[in-house]
Amino acid sequence: MAQNEPVTLEYKGRIAVITIDNEKKLNALTQDGYYLIAKFMREIATHDEVFVTVLTGKGRYFSA
Repeated sequence: MAQNEPVTLEYKGRIAVITIDNEKKLNALTQDGYYLIAKFMREIATHDEVFVTVLTGKGRYFSA
């Protein structure tokens, strides 16, 4: 995935971490961001080994 994506997905063992990465705008979600979150949630649902999904924001703020 490109580094400049507004939302990223990372797997840490049985944990999937979705990170909103728009720190300059207090992690405000764009249309692309909403799309990526939905896409990642569908992907995570296909992984039986994932027990937990964490939704977080990069930096000081979760989301504006």
